[in-house]
Amino acid sequence: MPSAHSAGGDLPSVQRIEGEIRGSDHETYRAVEFLVPPGIERLDIEFMHDGAGIRTVVDLAVHGPAGFRGASGSNKTLITLGPDDATPSYRPGPIEPGTWRLVLGLPNVRSVVGAAGRSVPPTRFVATIRMTTANSPLPVSAFAPGPLREVAGWYRGDVHSHTAHSDGSCASRAGRRVPCPAFVTVDAAAREGLDFLFVTEHNTTSHLNFLRELQPYFDDLLLVPGMELTSFGGHANLIGVADASRLLRPGGGASDVGDEFRRVRERGGLVVVNHPGLPSNEDCMGCGWRNPIDWSAVDAVEIVNGGSLLRFGSAEGPFSALAFWERLLDRGSRITAVAGSDSHDPTASADRQVPVGRPRTVVFADSLSQRDLLAGLRAGRAFVDVQGSRTRFVDLRVVSGGQVTTMGSSIARARGTALEVEVTVRDVPGAQVHLIRGDDGTHREATRFRVEAQDALLRHAIAASGCTGWIRADVRDAEGGLLLVSNPVYLLPETKQTPSCKGDVVNRQ
Repeated sequence: MPSAHSAGGDLPSVQRIEGEIRGSDHETYRAVEFLVPPGIERLDIEFMHDGAGIRTVVDLAVHGPAGFRGASGSNKTLITLGPDDATPSYRPGPIEPGTWRLVLGLPNVRSVVGAAGRSVPPTRFVATIRMTTANSPLPVSAFAPGPLREVAGWYRGDVHSHTAHSDGSCASRAGRRVPCPAFVTVDAAAREGLDFLFVTEHNTTSHLNFLRELQPYFDDLLLVPGMELTSFGGHANLIGVADASRLLRPGGGASDVGDEFRRVRERGGLVVVNHPGLPSNEDCMGCGWRNPIDWSAVDAVEIVNGGSLLRFGSAEGPFSALAFWERLLDRGSRITAVAGSDSHDPTASADRQVPVGRPRTVVFADSLSQRDLLAGLRAGRAFVDVQGSRTRFVDLRVVSGGQVTTMGSSIARARGTALEVEVTVRDVPGAQVHLIRGDDGTHREATRFRVEAQDALLRHAIAASGCTGWIRADVRDAEGGLLLVSNPVYLLPETKQTPSCKGDVVNRQ
């Protein structure tokens, strides 16, 4: 008989069930039962056995209290079941409380040979069932068992894209306009050389099941779940956690948006306000941001959007989100700048739709995993590549008294303290680096450098104002077009800021 082991409690979050398979089980079905309490959102069932060497074959199927959930033969050892996505061979849906059964089909089990012959030992198996609630932390990677690459580095990707599961469309093989399959968008991202892709459908999660199917094939491109919460007062990507039910219920309104943001962040998800500088009218319903929210509940702002980049021909101008983001920085917010293609057609010509990955966001992460990418974005260790190149690079840090402060972090110094700003750039020969500095709501361009070499380290000395502020870098081509945008290093007073800081003239070195 199987035996269950746990870390304690009647219904632990992880159940381990051990058992044996003998020759008498040949061509039979056996059920391994386990109990699921109320409130479970997701099940991960891992099944391992030691009989492969003697050609024991174990097929798997799962039944819940409400009935059959799927069968996968013997080619899968990990089965995930969730409300919106499941391992191929299985059906997504609610995880009902009650008795569940992992059914073992046993088409080939060798019998034990008698005393005169060789004895075949029983096959031992272990079934590990992990249960996740709606309030559990997010997984390391949503659709992969772990990181795709376990190395720290800069990863390039697209944080905003659409497929047939909302309003994405493309040309069919016969040339007709059809809802565009998720595979086409993911394949386009892979051909662009992206490391990660956030798929963010409008107010739905139907795409998650397809991303789970695609991830094992695209094992060099991390697929990250998301949803573009599309309200009448603005659009925002909810990354890692996607559930529109609260906002879209009858009577739901703008007051629910902040609640959604807080719920996502409590589980470790990321909140990104999209294209906030756009107008909101019949041409683009709800595209500009008008919802009243607490901006401390927002992690990032999309300062460059592929659709508006194509429409207006520039990342700047009257509808740019750059000024919107800088106003938030001037108010003391620490919000990461990101960029997304907002692709709705991965097959269109460049004059109709920007390709997937253009623009793109480049993030420093401890690994290529959902957890570490979101941590890097949340920390502000990222920059925007407006044209979506594969190699252009900018990094900014501030050095003072032996302390090195990187993008997204803060340094506190008294007025007049010497600070050295270091900007590293690659693959932008002939471009100019513009340092932009803000001090207590007043900001200006600090200085310009011309980049002569393929790779360059530029240094510039400034003095701390003693006020709350920030400093960041733009990289522009010879004609002034914006190429790269760094996130800031935040400058803080060493002691409590005094009212005299407001309106102080910033350092003009």
